Amino acid sequence: MNNVRGIMGMTMGVIYVALAVAVIYFQRSGQILQDQQTLSYLIAGLMVGYGIFRVYRGYKIFKGDGY
Repeated sequence: MNNVRGIMGMTMGVIYVALAVAVIYFQRSGQILQDQQTLSYLIAGLMVGYGIFRVYRGYKIFKGDGY
């Protein structure tokens, strides 16, 4: 069961990072409101950080080091 939880955690982490990349791409292409540029980058940065954390925790669970 821990293997499934670990893989699921890593998958969700990759999804968060991909969404952050999409937010940055749409911000740079002008498809998101230009007056919200700082907020878009802040949200993307938080999503990347949380995505990396999810991948790390998923890896630890997958290897049996987490709970």
